[in-house]
Amino acid sequence: MFANKTHEKGHELLLNGKYNEAIVLFSDALEADPNHPDIYSDRGVAYLHLKNEQKCMEDLNTALTLQPEYSFRFASRAYAKDFFGKTEAAIEDYEKAVALDPEDAVAHNNLGLLLEKLGFKKQAQENFKRADALSKQEKKLFELIAEIEDNEMESSPEISKTEKIEMINSHVKVSRLEMQESAAAINPSSFKEFRRIFTSKLQFSEFLHFIKNGFRIK
Repeated sequence: MFANKTHEKGHELLLNGKYNEAIVLFSDALEADPNHPDIYSDRGVAYLHLKNEQKCMEDLNTALTLQPEYSFRFASRAYAKDFFGKTEAAIEDYEKAVALDPEDAVAHNNLGLLLEKLGFKKQAQENFKRADALSKQEKKLFELIAEIEDNEMESSPEISKTEKIEMINSHVKVSRLEMQESAAAINPSSFKEFRRIFTSKLQFSEFLHFIKNGFRIK
């Protein structure tokens, strides 16, 4: 979620590799909304691309301070720490990330990658298995949601948003019985975040590729 238009424009520049220009807009965006963690996080990513460790970590630390219970803040900082050669410190952050959100498949996968790098193969395999189970679980859930929405479009295009949510939630309760083989049950808050992010089958396919190859900031 963007804090304001300036933040959104900065994010576009970031995605296009215009890091210095993006930083200028992120700084401007912070003047209008000085306590928005996403702006600090995005500016931190821009500094990472410029290999400015000090400013990168300052921004990611601020984002985490503003949102200390959000696992993604620890995961983002973990990636940056490993990028700058602090692998052991990165592992600590990934461990905090999965402690806050045990269903974060990406964090489990990346924690496994770092553990493997340091020679902890058994622990790494446990995290890889966890990530794989979670990604399969989320795939089933996404396919279920897509099926529900396809049926809604065919049968009742005027169905209300509230009715859609109730319908999806009722199907989720049933689907949990089918997912007992997976490592964990679905967390409602994770479901909401998942539903918000993945709006097409193509996006979810890209997500699975993302899981298999580890978190990369391009």
